[in-house]
Amino acid sequence: MTQSDPNNFSQGEKVVSSIVKTLPNKPGVYRMLDDTGSVLYVGKAKNLKNRVSSYSRVTGHSLRIGRMISATRDMNFFITETELEALLLEQNLIKKYSPRYNVLLKDDKSFPQIAITKNKQFPQVTKYRGKKVDGVKYFGPYASATAVNNAINYIQKIFQLRNCRDSNFYGRSRACLLHYINKCSAPCVGKISEEEYSKTVDEAENFLLGKHTEIKDNLQSNMLQASKNLDFERAAFYRDRIELIAKIQSSQNINNLNVEDADVIGLFRLGNEVCIQIFFIRSYENRGNHAFFPKTGGGADDTEILENFIAQFYSTKVPAREILISSSLRNNEVLVRFLTERRKQKVEVRSPARGRAKDLINTAEKNAKEALERKIAMKASQKSLFEEVETWLKLEEKIKKIEVYDNSHIQGSFPIGCLVAINLEGYSKSDYRKYNIKDSSINPKDDLAIMGHVFERRFGKVKSENLEDFKKNLPDLIVIDGGRNQMNVASAVLKKYKLEIPILAIAKGEKRNEGREDFYFRDRIFSFPTSSSVLFFFQRIRDEVHRFAIGAHRQKRSSGINKSELDEVYGIGPKKKKELLQHFGSAKEVGKASLKDLLGVKGISKNSAEIIFNHFNS
Repeated sequence: MTQSDPNNFSQGEKVVSSIVKTLPNKPGVYRMLDDTGSVLYVGKAKNLKNRVSSYSRVTGHSLRIGRMISATRDMNFFITETELEALLLEQNLIKKYSPRYNVLLKDDKSFPQIAITKNKQFPQVTKYRGKKVDGVKYFGPYASATAVNNAINYIQKIFQLRNCRDSNFYGRSRACLLHYINKCSAPCVGKISEEEYSKTVDEAENFLLGKHTEIKDNLQSNMLQASKNLDFERAAFYRDRIELIAKIQSSQNINNLNVEDADVIGLFRLGNEVCIQIFFIRSYENRGNHAFFPKTGGGADDTEILENFIAQFYSTKVPAREILISSSLRNNEVLVRFLTERRKQKVEVRSPARGRAKDLINTAEKNAKEALERKIAMKASQKSLFEEVETWLKLEEKIKKIEVYDNSHIQGSFPIGCLVAINLEGYSKSDYRKYNIKDSSINPKDDLAIMGHVFERRFGKVKSENLEDFKKNLPDLIVIDGGRNQMNVASAVLKKYKLEIPILAIAKGEKRNEGREDFYFRDRIFSFPTSSSVLFFFQRIRDEVHRFAIGAHRQKRSSGINKSELDEVYGIGPKKKKELLQHFGSAKEVGKASLKDLLGVKGISKNSAEIIFNHFNS
């Protein structure tokens, strides 16, 4: 070990040595603290006394561990009944404190699944994220929303299941466009019986479970029968679906996988930079892959990184039946128990030396290598761009993070403010924010008022949050999609909270031509040469915040449009709502109805009629 400060290390070693004497020979979790009380490291142990005593040695530590001990001024402990409990507690504390010397999974995203709502009369197929609900069948995970959307599109083409909201489904009096392009069987208007629809749902489930051959055989049989009956249009319908399934099989299968249900994990590192690629194999199909770039805590070895990745990743996710990795783990037994508990079924962690499973691991490692090389190249390019921006704007401080702001509304309807963030590693999606404008005092058509409101909500937190923690997450440059007026409004808010962050405003150029934008910065107004890489950079990040704002606005608008006032009436469920809408045509007409008219609706009792009437007429 290289000791940069022997005196500090001696003090840290003395702290550890004094504490070891008080520790029991039991499993538990320990936290190492610096002189400010901040958590340096969280670890678990099968035997606390033995594990912590290893830190009291003066020699034999890696540089990373040596520095950690040097900074240690106190330790605290949690005794657990089992090593598995210690592992679970360790992961919770790592997520809570993000200690400097731990391996940290920075991108702990949730992965989308396909949900089939079996708890409904006519189940719908939809994309889903979040906690599982009883009565709903889930299939996944899929590596991206695009993969899920593609799968749902295939299901609609083959099985014609509905994907519409219940508010639309129960309020329809005629079939929607999807029915006329053969992507929905229109159960909403009785085009298919409940029994027949239920059979189709079962077939869709089998399809998602990888039982393609069985489904193709059934479709083949149906096609032949339709041909015998001279129903050639129906026969063509079955033929097209057989061809589509064959196409899906050829695109999803990776060389006829012999692995049924597995998560394949590959690791590649360059120095302290690490990438982990995970492939999701379900029902012999590749459902996509995703790259992670964990923080290594200053130089942890590959085994420690893999162990921590597995523990942190699966703390919020259900593992596959098999976890395939390139090398064996030190804490394999406790991790297997942990994974088995998460899945509620036996999970096997193995590192095959040959065969198809080994080929999959090699593929994952190759993808990890390529992803890490792209990230390092992008980081270098991003650093160069940031330096160019610093030169153009004559900034004295280095840029490490930029925040970009934009508003979106349609004639004042559904106003929303958004920010995106970009750092040396690219777009920082975890820092993206949406601000719904609910303040009734704000004119929703007033872009300046909306901008001021957004900045108040973003930077006004300085009053309630720890100042040092708040400043750590502040940008080094703010970019606004707007002109001088927007910049002045934003500057006033920053001045109010005594924050000195430079602001750049981008105004549309003459005739709104891209490349002719006016840039406002401090007391200057200028333009960039049309071939400038800095101009392209600002255009790109402005387009990104514009994309994000438009998407957020559309989502908000869609939610508002699809919401019915009947949803807010106590005691009125989907069935009664459907009957009311079919009888009156709209929620507005329901609101105009008398008690007598309401009592004339099928399934509406006197009590329900009074509740509905009072809701609209109170």
